[in-house]
Order: sequence, then C-alpha cells, then structure tokens
Amino acid sequence: MKINKILDEDQLIYINSLIKKLKFIDGKLTASGIAKKAKNNMQADPKDSGFINLSKYIGEILLNNPWINSRFFPKKFSTGIVNKYLAGQGYGRHYDNSHILMSNLGAMRRDFSFTLMLSAKSDYEGGELEIESNDNLVQTIHLDAGDIVIYPSSHIHSVMPVTKGERIAFIGWLSSYIKDTRAHETLNIYSNLQQELAKYDLSVDDQLLLQHLKNKLIHLLSE
Repeated sequence: MKINKILDEDQLIYINSLIKKLKFIDGKLTASGIAKKAKNNMQADPKDSGFINLSKYIGEILLNNPWINSRFFPKKFSTGIVNKYLAGQGYGRHYDNSHILMSNLGAMRRDFSFTLMLSAKSDYEGGELEIESNDNLVQTIHLDAGDIVIYPSSHIHSVMPVTKGERIAFIGWLSSYIKDTRAHETLNIYSNLQQELAKYDLSVDDQLLLQHLKNKLIHLLSE
C-alpha cells in the first residue's frame, strides 16, 4: 500500500541534512544467505550516531501517523536502515527474514516491510521497487521523495538497477497486533466501506454501529 507525501518539505530537508553527514558502507555486510548475493548497494553505518538519531526521528513520525495506525495496527517498529543506490546498483529478488534481532527489543517479528523514499524522482532513473504478491502479481513502484510503500514481509521484492543518479531510501519493518495479512485485507475492505458510507448523512447511531463493528473485528483478529 502506497501513501504519498507522508513527509512534508521541512522534514525532508532536515532528514537529508542528516544523511549528508552519514558514513556509508557496503550493503552486503548486513545481508545473509540469498540476500547477500542479491544485494548491491551502500548502507549507512548502523553504528553511526547520526544514523541512530535519524532512525529515531523517522520512527517517531511513522509511529504517530494516524493513517498507518488505523491500517496496520503497529505493535513495534524496528530500527531501520538507509540504503543508497548509485548507477548500476540494485537489489535482486529476495525475502526479508521473518524476525529481526534488536538490541533494545529482543527478537521482533517482521509482519510488514516499508520503503520510505528520500530522493526526488528527478534525482534518479531506474530503481523501481518491484513487489511480488502471493498470487504472482508484480507491482512496480517508482517512488518520489516523502512517499512510503508498506507491504507484507512475506512477499518477494527487489529494487531494479539504478541507471542514472542516486536513490536513497529508509527501509524498515513493523510487527502488528494483527499478524495475519489476510486479516489486514479484511479490515482494509471494511475501512474503505466505512469511508464511503461516511460521505452520506448517517445518523449518530449508524456511525456508532459502524465503529462498534470495526472494533469487534479488530478484537477478533488481534493476537
């Protein structure tokens, strides 16, 4: 699911001022298995204090976003990574591991992965994110600065080679109170229906009933 402009211009300016000070290392150093062979990019040094501050800043923005909270019911956000792709670099087809070990939270289940784009579309060519759903449909996404796409971590995904310029993005994961992605689809359908019905002049009782039904669904589908 793509959300346009989750970051405003001031936030992007601040984030990019921090990125300019970061130390980047070979991305393969933090990959394993098939992903290590597929990965060809640069990554901000996770030990860099500037990166730690950046990750916390972005994490707070996402955690406080009402749209993300209402759609994905985040339980925890992981510490993310900042990836940089130059011309000729990309990331082949791979899965994200089911869990990530975090020093402050222990092992965290990865239910959803996200890519938050920090480069403007005009800054790079190529570099499309491709996501393969479980029914073999492929979604190709070219993100602009401030856009985010969130998708199940169980989906195969890849970053097509950048052909020109520089592509920088913040990558992260979240665990949800509702871990079954099919349950999320059910809730999203209901949320869309609720939004459509809100266009009509519903009585207060009808609005309360819709919210009550959604709350019941959430309780039934939660861990």
